[in-house]
Amino acid sequence: MNKLLFTFLILSFNVFADGISDLNAFVNNVSSMSSEFSQVVLDKKGLKLQDVEGVMLFKRPNKFRWDYLKPYQNQIISDGDRLYMYDQDLRQVSINPIAKVGGSTPLLIIAGKNIEKYFTLKNIEDQFGAEANQNIKWVEAIPKEEGAGFIKVILGLTENTLSAMKIVDAFEHITTISFKNAKYNVSLVDNDFLFKLPNGVDVVQNSATSSNSSAILNPNKNKDAELIAFVNDWANAWSAKDIDLYLSKYAQDFKTPNGDALPLWQASRRQKISSQGKIVLEIEDVKLTMKAENSARIQFKQKYTSDKLTEMKNKSLLVKKIDSYWLIQEEISGK
Repeated sequence: MNKLLFTFLILSFNVFADGISDLNAFVNNVSSMSSEFSQVVLDKKGLKLQDVEGVMLFKRPNKFRWDYLKPYQNQIISDGDRLYMYDQDLRQVSINPIAKVGGSTPLLIIAGKNIEKYFTLKNIEDQFGAEANQNIKWVEAIPKEEGAGFIKVILGLTENTLSAMKIVDAFEHITTISFKNAKYNVSLVDNDFLFKLPNGVDVVQNSATSSNSSAILNPNKNKDAELIAFVNDWANAWSAKDIDLYLSKYAQDFKTPNGDALPLWQASRRQKISSQGKIVLEIEDVKLTMKAENSARIQFKQKYTSDKLTEMKNKSLLVKKIDSYWLIQEEISGK
């Protein structure tokens, strides 16, 4: 065998062997952890659906809490017996027996003890490029349970500690979680993992969680999806010259560009859109920023094409949820 190829195969084997070894060392030697985290969710086209920050704790076996702080304030908490998922916006908490969620919960890979009972582990090469120079070793974990709600979890480990985590769900969305200011084997007590039920919330208790598992580690996924769907519906209505649907996307307190009364602005838009021939409106590079619980900024690049004009511009929509519907309060070009 070619000596260079032989050396390469040995080196490759050594790199692959280290990932699971580091994961086992992490499970066996780290009994607790506290850390700040950032979480980004991309769809299968690379469009950003979510960008949140928070803090997390875990204590083996099976106790963990994830507090989402920016821009949402939601919680995922396991006290070792039950899993609580609290959605502040919906004022709803879902409660499930932790014994039922094993392979349906990516978080148990971090806080559990018997990982290979629920997951098939495999050493893999770095597939994501950006982390290639950070000496991170990657392990792929595929759930053994059918209908888990996610396809796989990829763990990044550095010197037997957890650096990053990626979850690929059934919709091919990729959730990337990065940890910073992590502390290991910290002193934590059981009271740190108690869920305090807020007043006036709806409680949903389930005996199994397969149908809910894709929402774990992605609370408010529905809100981000709503905003993406809203801006696409707005663009499609404009492209189709469905003027009534297009105008229905604007709030009654919409800040018109020139300070005109809303009925005058609506009449002007109706006349301008209807006078055009074919219209194609394309949007890309969408970025969502939650300003408050029910208000957001949607930023994107807009390409407008008609019989007479083709132009590309940056645009921002300031939107607010009113009576369960997202509506535009201000439309800003060039930002």
